[in-house]
Amino acid sequence: MRPLGCTLSGGLVFFSPVINRVLRLSIPFLLGIGMLLVYYSIYDYNTYLELASLSFLYFIPPAGKESLIPAAIAMGIPWLTICATLTFIDIISCLFMLWNFEILVLIPVIGPRLIRLMHRGREILSKHAWLERLYLVGLAVFVFLPLQGTGAVSGTVLGKMAGMPPIEIFCAISIGSALHSFIIGLSAYALNKYLGLNLWYLVVFILGIIILISVVSFLWYRYVGNECQPEQS
Repeated sequence: MRPLGCTLSGGLVFFSPVINRVLRLSIPFLLGIGMLLVYYSIYDYNTYLELASLSFLYFIPPAGKESLIPAAIAMGIPWLTICATLTFIDIISCLFMLWNFEILVLIPVIGPRLIRLMHRGREILSKHAWLERLYLVGLAVFVFLPLQGTGAVSGTVLGKMAGMPPIEIFCAISIGSALHSFIIGLSAYALNKYLGLNLWYLVVFILGIIILISVVSFLWYRYVGNECQPEQS
């Protein structure tokens, strides 16, 4: 059996680079399909469709744990199930990034986005040196933060920028994502069960805040940011 650190580095098989690449590309997708098949076998069809829909929505901004978890609970999905689902999606997304980063940066649409994330990672590391010093704990805290752009993909890029070993990046993403998901899930469940809060109001409020912040950030960087940049001679 191969060591976990070697496996997370992408060395799944040693005798064929082609098979190794195929495995690195396909295993995360197969894990995702396996998750959906498990849900199909244990939940009724409507619940399965809701879980599958929320899983796909998780990849579309501005949807995130802060809005999807309360929405799932409002739909009657057990909070433990949706929290485990989004955590597992973060884990397989981290695996896919670790194993295929050098290919992803070459894809026309995805590549430029990853390059922007790398530039943002350099800025974050230059402003917050503690992230680099604390390594695993710092990256876990970064993924845990309830902010846009602090999820598994950005965390994986930041970990690679900091020179962390793949096994440390994987552990940090898993821990940070799990803490983030289950704290939000438990809080939303408690608000609904013990305070009688209609979670759809919470979802609308959170999405409104996210959209407002995104618009303000865009306008700031579009107009104020450009004016602050020094002119090139």
